[in-house]
Amino acid sequence: MHMSDPCSPKGAESVPHADDFLQSQYGVRRRGWRGRRIGVLTDPLFDLRLTRNRSYRSLAHKAASMPPRRVHVAAVDVPARRADLDAVVAALADTRHQVTVSFAPLGDRGKFENINLALREVDLAQIDWLIVTDDDVAFPQHFLDRFLFACEAASLRIAQPAHCFRSHTAWEVTQRIWNSLVHITRFVECGPITAFHRSVFPHVLPFPETRWAWGVDVLWGEIARREGFQIGVVDATPIRHLRPVGKLYSQHSAVEEARQLLARHRIKRGSRAILETTAVLSHL
Repeated sequence: MHMSDPCSPKGAESVPHADDFLQSQYGVRRRGWRGRRIGVLTDPLFDLRLTRNRSYRSLAHKAASMPPRRVHVAAVDVPARRADLDAVVAALADTRHQVTVSFAPLGDRGKFENINLALREVDLAQIDWLIVTDDDVAFPQHFLDRFLFACEAASLRIAQPAHCFRSHTAWEVTQRIWNSLVHITRFVECGPITAFHRSVFPHVLPFPETRWAWGVDVLWGEIARREGFQIGVVDATPIRHLRPVGKLYSQHSAVEEARQLLARHRIKRGSRAILETTAVLSHL
């Protein structure tokens, strides 16, 4: 496993307040080569570079030799989007691993209240990996096999796939990195798809039952820092988030709720610390 020099996310240099991370780096539009419109050109270039990476080319073979894992997928069932959720589950089920699923109806609850409800009858002792997913994700082929192999090869205990440049995202740290298979971070988003290794279940479950879920991912990063386990982003299996982030609710309410959540856990860290990439792995 080879580590290149750590790469700090652009925009993390100015840290005026401890909760400045609550405002997206990108807002509504990303400019320059990271923009969504130019992603139709940028993503193929990144894909092409990976095909020249010997470790990436051997990823499918290595993933095929990995013992099958017991994976549980939990999601929120929005009636008007059930077909979308079915497509996401079908993509995740395209795997050699053993996949079970549970849904919670949307109801008048926050995302992680619903996920806790979806997990209520699940025997977590029988699960190796828990995946929490939204219903608006597009995956590369054979996603789960390669994703879980990369997670375990990099010793990630909380992980997410990197975003393509065509994806709707809020943070540069979650976008793919040139010729990287995994980058180690202090931050993993609470959506659109997040994976948790069984070793962290005692630390993160049940999930905080907030209405908007903002700040929950910062809490996970702080737990990882305090407990000494590794989290990160898998660049080898980039996904597309198909809908804009945070368009259906009051961001003011979400920010206030996040501040209260982090205050309860005594977390006072600015974006430089929260959005840090500590290592880039070009080989696994």
